[in-house]
Amino acid sequence: MTTITIPIIYQDHHLLIVNKPAGLVIHPTYKNADGTMWNALLADLAQLGADDWQPPVLPDEPEWAAAPPHIQTMLRQRRIEKQWKEDGLLPRPCLLHRLDKDTSGIVALARTERSRRHLVRQFQDHSIDKRYLAVVHKGEPTWAQPRTAFTVAKRNDEGTMHQVHVITLAQNEEFVLDGPLQRDPDDRRRSIVGPAGQSAQTLVKVLAVAQPFTLLEVRLVTGRTHQIRAHLAALGYPIVGDTVYAHSSVPGTPQAMMRRQFLHAYSLELRRYPDNALSHFVAPLAEDLVFWMKYYFPDALGAIDANSTVPA
Repeated sequence: MTTITIPIIYQDHHLLIVNKPAGLVIHPTYKNADGTMWNALLADLAQLGADDWQPPVLPDEPEWAAAPPHIQTMLRQRRIEKQWKEDGLLPRPCLLHRLDKDTSGIVALARTERSRRHLVRQFQDHSIDKRYLAVVHKGEPTWAQPRTAFTVAKRNDEGTMHQVHVITLAQNEEFVLDGPLQRDPDDRRRSIVGPAGQSAQTLVKVLAVAQPFTLLEVRLVTGRTHQIRAHLAALGYPIVGDTVYAHSSVPGTPQAMMRRQFLHAYSLELRRYPDNALSHFVAPLAEDLVFWMKYYFPDALGAIDANSTVPA
């Protein structure tokens, strides 16, 4: 059996940030019980063992002073048990968000209960900043075209947004894609912009253009299934290598040489527990994506530092 090691970007007592390789399902399902990122990560953490965290020694509460000694002892023990429950390591880290099997990049997990609640609140209020890199090309399948209102707003020179109907992607342009996403009734494995969908909003910035390809930085406001892939296909610019949301690639073309969708979750900004410090984490661009860009889209390398994947 092949041993899979998941690169760790950051780790402390409360938080774990990893760089998921492409080709791995994040969590076991009835179709993929083994060989997932979750299985590999648990195996790695089991080898590391527990850390040396201990509950801090706290002074007695003032109201305990009048209690008999055995009651004071019980109260101290109960508080220690609560500290372990709230701030001790969870039996297993808590996965906070997901990536598609063939999307690489950054994933965050909470290691303690208080950290889990602290981070979940940030996901719920959309204060966590998740950014992706995607290479797209023009030409979506007919089925991917919007079946209900899909608005595209473009930022003008004054910084305000205005709706546009003719879409061209030029250097440094910024767009907001807004359209509800639902499962496609003709194929439940994919999502479409449709009338029965949940609201979805995606922010897009053009980093580099060299026909026929465009490099985008993408930010999620909501987090629907296949949101980036479905919204970009609805825009008319599906992701290169996407076997679901783009036309089948002609053998021998650059598109055919990209063996999976060119989508990488490269950046995550959140507030850590317990100090609430604003922290920025970066997942280095996957080797297969760097290799493809060097051959077929070298202009994009001028917009990306291949070592850190932070836009220039």
